[in-house]
Amino acid sequence: MLNKIFNFIRKCLDKQFIRFLLVAGLNTAFGWCIFALLRFVFGLIPNIDPLLFANFFGTIISVLFNFKTYGHLVFKNKDRRLLFKFILVYSITFFCNYFSIHFLEIYCGINNYWGALFMAVPIGLLNYLLNKIFVFSKNTKNMHWIIMCSLLALEIVFFILIKTHIIA
Repeated sequence: MLNKIFNFIRKCLDKQFIRFLLVAGLNTAFGWCIFALLRFVFGLIPNIDPLLFANFFGTIISVLFNFKTYGHLVFKNKDRRLLFKFILVYSITFFCNYFSIHFLEIYCGINNYWGALFMAVPIGLLNYLLNKIFVFSKNTKNMHWIIMCSLLALEIVFFILIKTHIIA
């Protein structure tokens, strides 16, 4: 049992995961600053959902930045052909992030800024896991595509239900 724990800790502290933590810190700071700036700017425009627009445009900017930093610094992979898979992962985590911030605001009374900051770590870990398994893995299988696309479709349906006020 103790050996399993030490092996798990050793595995978690491998060089790639340490690089991920460092780069994730940089990416998180960059992404949150972009989100906060866009949330403020879109908050000045009447009759739009500032959370949606800030999250959407912030994610686009962050995806391009993060693709370079994660690809080059964490996974040591400069293959630009992986951008589509990377975008698919970020599309999935975009909705996870939106739903989480929305939930925290509606059910916990936490404003969007703090909700985004609070969700940065779990969403960052989800990004790492999905990128490691799906984007930068040499063993990506077709089943991964089916699962990822199905998950994205489900999230889109859920998003539409929230935006049409069918669910809170």
